[in-house]
Amino acid sequence: MSLRDTDKSIIGEVWTSTEAIDNLSNLCSFGSRFGGSESERLAVDYMVSKFAEYGMDRAAKEHFHHLGWTRGTASVGTVAPIVKEFDCISLPHVGNANVTGDLVYVGYGTSHEFDALRDEIAGKIVMINTRSPSYFPRPIHRKEKLGRAVEGGAAGVVFMRWEPGMLAETGSTFHDRECPIPAIGVSREVGEEWRRMGKGGVPVTLRIRLSNQFKPQADSWNVVGEITGRTKPEEIVVVGAHFDGHDIAPGAMDDGAGAAVVMEASRALAMHKASIKRTIRFCCFSIEEIGLQGSTNYVRAHQDELDRITFMLNLDGAGRGDASKDLAIQGSTELIPYLRRLASSMNEPMAVDNNIVLFTDCFPFLAAGVPAATAANLGGQTTGVRGFGHTAADTLDKVALRDLQSAAIRVARLILRVANADDWPAKRMSTEQVREVIGPSGLEVLRLAGRTEFPR
Repeated sequence: MSLRDTDKSIIGEVWTSTEAIDNLSNLCSFGSRFGGSESERLAVDYMVSKFAEYGMDRAAKEHFHHLGWTRGTASVGTVAPIVKEFDCISLPHVGNANVTGDLVYVGYGTSHEFDALRDEIAGKIVMINTRSPSYFPRPIHRKEKLGRAVEGGAAGVVFMRWEPGMLAETGSTFHDRECPIPAIGVSREVGEEWRRMGKGGVPVTLRIRLSNQFKPQADSWNVVGEITGRTKPEEIVVVGAHFDGHDIAPGAMDDGAGAAVVMEASRALAMHKASIKRTIRFCCFSIEEIGLQGSTNYVRAHQDELDRITFMLNLDGAGRGDASKDLAIQGSTELIPYLRRLASSMNEPMAVDNNIVLFTDCFPFLAAGVPAATAANLGGQTTGVRGFGHTAADTLDKVALRDLQSAAIRVARLILRVANADDWPAKRMSTEQVREVIGPSGLEVLRLAGRTEFPR
């Protein structure tokens, strides 16, 4: 079958099937798939069975242990200038706390804002917008903001969601240990009420009380479906997305949709596996949301194969409209002209450029020097907000079948070409090259986020 005929087959099969949304619906029916939960175990078994059904040459789950965390109770209230209780949620890996302190608002949590308030933070409860400012040259991750608060001696952190709607926002803290200070999320409406209380320099004093549980050796699994290459089986192309969501929602957008796209691309390509040269490994990673633990453990467990992984494509965000239409290359800039030519040959309006992303599942591969890219929107105006992700509103109604289908078609066609390329240009980077592409500011962000194990 010619490449054109294979394209037509992929497009027709995916576009006329509801399999992608059916899979997403089933994943959401299990629950959040949060690391260490029963919903995660049910989802893992389901995905293994679907990969087998699609005709993968290998369908399996790969086990690892992690620091488990279970949400308990959380409360926050003002004790001055008035006594009043408010809604809040704990952030993952925050333990037990009973802390009282005056509130200090540091806006977006940029390094300059923290520096300006350096003498006011110690012993106080710091409130930070979840938004990254549009004027800043890069997104500011929650972990970077938290790290600055910890280093400043804050007694606690409150993340105020930027978008209105009475939704508190969750997100990871320190993934491999208990967060050293209490950290909670509140809605914009709650945060703005506290700011109004403090107008004119009136001190606002909060009391935070939390009770959560840890499990040192919790069980989790990555799920793998593999098509063995027919002429170059030793060379591996990895296509991955995380399947876990946060424990407060079904996680349909973030990132059940990405996992559904991985599964649908695997189904479409399995119908043509006799013509695929390199091995394609479809990975659904667990526990991305609390520290990239699934992908980190995958890279650790497959150290002996890393020289043979020619490319890793991360699909966090795939299936959410324009959020996944482009490719952000992770340092292997020799791939930019090559993949632009592939996109042109596919008649796909796909932007390809270098844009390092530290907090998604391509990062452990980048850290190991593996050529990688992640789905992105490189042409849109940065808003600095995440929509309904990480809130209780990340539900199935937010995802459209056509968006899942479009993403799966684009991914399947691209990966077919990558797996069959005769002149693949990218090579694994050395540790020194990885440090260079991450850059001094990126290394500082990783330090603040608690990723002190890389680079050594």
